[in-house]
Amino acid sequence: MNNLVQSPSIPLTLQDRQWVQRLAVQSGCQGEKLRRLIPNLLAVRAVSHWLDIYDIAYDWSSSYSTQPLLHLGEEVADLSLSGLGRLECRGISPQQQTVQFSPESWSDRLGYMVVEINPDLTAGRLLGCVEQVSAAPLTKEILHPPDFLFSLIAQAELQRAQSPVANTIENGLRSAASVIHQWLTTAQEQAWQMAEFYLLEPSFSPVRSANTIERIIDKLHSAGSEAARQRLIITLGEVVKPEDTASVVRELTQIIDQTGDEDTRWLAAGTLARIEPRHPQAAHRLQKTIGAELNLADTALNLVVALMPAPDQTINGSIELKTANQQQSLPPGTRLTLLSAENEFVDEIAVTGDQTPGKNLLKIGLTIDPGTNFRIRVTVGEESITEDIQL
Repeated sequence: MNNLVQSPSIPLTLQDRQWVQRLAVQSGCQGEKLRRLIPNLLAVRAVSHWLDIYDIAYDWSSSYSTQPLLHLGEEVADLSLSGLGRLECRGISPQQQTVQFSPESWSDRLGYMVVEINPDLTAGRLLGCVEQVSAAPLTKEILHPPDFLFSLIAQAELQRAQSPVANTIENGLRSAASVIHQWLTTAQEQAWQMAEFYLLEPSFSPVRSANTIERIIDKLHSAGSEAARQRLIITLGEVVKPEDTASVVRELTQIIDQTGDEDTRWLAAGTLARIEPRHPQAAHRLQKTIGAELNLADTALNLVVALMPAPDQTINGSIELKTANQQQSLPPGTRLTLLSAENEFVDEIAVTGDQTPGKNLLKIGLTIDPGTNFRIRVTVGEESITEDIQL
């Protein structure tokens, strides 16, 4: 489908190579992961220069490829086209005849561009573009010419014009999700760690067969209680395989949109994050272990912050303080306080002395406007610590 005439060669400058080197060093990638990352990022730069020729707008700040720590866990090299979607890029050597895209990029993409990077890293030749990918490797012969991207852009623009309300909602979710991902990257540099949403055990551990996912989804639709639905959601997250991703993501997003139970919504959004971390409706949960700072020699506490995008560009938040050992109780008088960035009181919940048996969890819910910073204070007796959350 492609030929040399239809494959423009784009110069890569010293500035391009320095940009790639900086991201590669900051990512911490090594070995094979680093060897794949460098040509992929050079491919992104080559595509960006090609788009400049046609005045097609893109946004570096919302592109996953510019977030160094993401590259440790995922193989992403995207360029976010303003209001249209993400273009995933892959760089290959002149000797390579096939290219593979990792499962995390199989959905939520406008298209996929393959770029041949020359040996001295001074040019990238755009080999071609496709609309969808799967587990099967792509060969050069099946690529459409690079300008096939223009038809994908036109199709996306038409859909946006025909569905203004849906696009407003989707843009709101993406905007909020972008803020959350930026905080995740920063927070994990400050001793915060990823945490699961799961408090329940999976409903069952089926022997996988051709229709395992369909059977679980059928059970979800007929579940007699919210607890049963929640266990089935967990089960979906445990047994899903790459080939199941599209159907499971579709089911989870429907639950997020339609359920009236907030715990179920959070669980579905958290499970979605396990399967497709970059999905605009995925919820993420970070925790930090505290206790030594509060002079609690025998009781470790976990401070947990969970964030979920909302359609109106706000962020739903949940702040929890809990004992690391669920058999232990929070000390009497423990207070979890939410403050503004200016130290103004917003909300508080505390363990009172008359609560029997003792509580092991305090929780505050909130709605956050992107760009709003706040503070979390934990107080036990005369000791307190404060964490600043900057969104």
